Amino acid sequence: MGQRVNIQYSVELTDLDEEVARLFKKAVTQLEDIGSGWGSGYVPLDLEGLRMVDELRQNLARIDIALGDVQNIVQGYVNYKSTPPQQEQPDSPSPTEEMEIEQLEDRIAMFKEMIDAQPNQEPEENNE
Repeated sequence: MGQRVNIQYSVELTDLDEEVARLFKKAVTQLEDIGSGWGSGYVPLDLEGLRMVDELRQNLARIDIALGDVQNIVQGYVNYKSTPPQQEQPDSPSPTEEMEIEQLEDRIAMFKEMIDAQPNQEPEENNE
């Protein structure tokens, strides 16, 4: 079997069913052509028989790959239709807001250090 490459292209959503039908029909037509070309069922037990079986298997493999592509497209569409639309994520903070957050975190850390540095003090009692 020859080398294969993956390609990607887009179609309008309204044209997707026609594109899937085209790919599926092509695979089915190839399968029908194979079925009609091997009518006798006789396989000679020699190199020609090996070549015939190999050719049939390679053709079937190409059809299987094409049908796999169709299946992947249909699966992607089903997933697309069954997944609820994603809500917009809240905007991430701007660089200025991030800087303010960092400054606040630094101040909180500094206050914690100051509190930890002071010895434990008993609260003063009012003896009035």
